[in-house]
Amino acid sequence: MPRRRALTRATTALLVLAALTTACGNPTTTTGTTSPGAGSAGLPLVADGVLTIGTDPTYPPMEYEEGGKLTGVNVEILTDVARRLGLRPQFQTVAFADLRPAATAHTVDLVGASMTDNAARQQDVDFVDVFYAGEQVLSGPGDHSARAEPGSWCGLRMAAAAGTTEADIVTGQSQLCTAAGEPAVALVDVPYLESVSAIADGRADLGVEALPAAAKLIADSGGTVQALGDPWQAQPWGYGFAKDRTELRDAVQRALQDAIADGTYDAILEKYGVSDGALRTTAVNGGA
Repeated sequence: MPRRRALTRATTALLVLAALTTACGNPTTTTGTTSPGAGSAGLPLVADGVLTIGTDPTYPPMEYEEGGKLTGVNVEILTDVARRLGLRPQFQTVAFADLRPAATAHTVDLVGASMTDNAARQQDVDFVDVFYAGEQVLSGPGDHSARAEPGSWCGLRMAAAAGTTEADIVTGQSQLCTAAGEPAVALVDVPYLESVSAIADGRADLGVEALPAAAKLIADSGGTVQALGDPWQAQPWGYGFAKDRTELRDAVQRALQDAIADGTYDAILEKYGVSDGALRTTAVNGGA
């Protein structure tokens, strides 16, 4: 979803958050243990009594695999939401780029990954917002302050995962560079959390990762990776639903708001060290 507008600096204080590291395995399905009940009556679902959740478990601490099991912020929140709806949660591993198509095709009931809610994505899915975060530019050691402003990125190689908001930042700035008669910004396509490797081995000059993972990458780098400038484009992250699943969307929103009200949501975020990204009120399509 390349952006067509200039990048703007996020003014909200963003996250200094903890994360874990993991690798994505082969596609798997993990089923929760709650029992279906009356709360699911009348909801359009892929399978009766089951909330089928598409996720890409490659993004700690939000959704990832540990010891062969799915865990993370979104896994715990959506397990709780399913319980409140009287449903059994079932997580299906889907590549990030295929998550929204899976929702619109009704092969999953919702997208339960760390997905930025923005206008481009709202064209094919509706979002129930659950978290708030931005993007961080990363560099190697030394003084890179001259590259802190996006206008200085023309002609550089920037590492980010294709199809993500981080890659949108790179391609958006590249368009601004070429429109001004400057060299394009080259996108070095890497998996999640691998921009630092591309910087270290010389494939990229800079990298872009979303918070909260960027903070952990910096902390774990031993000084080989540093934040360059302030975070960018703070926006809500949300759970995605097919446009014709408004009843399910609204039921999940109500359950999530109940979890916020009774403290369950805050306890989950605190457990994973991401409380600074908490929302107090959920919204539908709150991103721009």
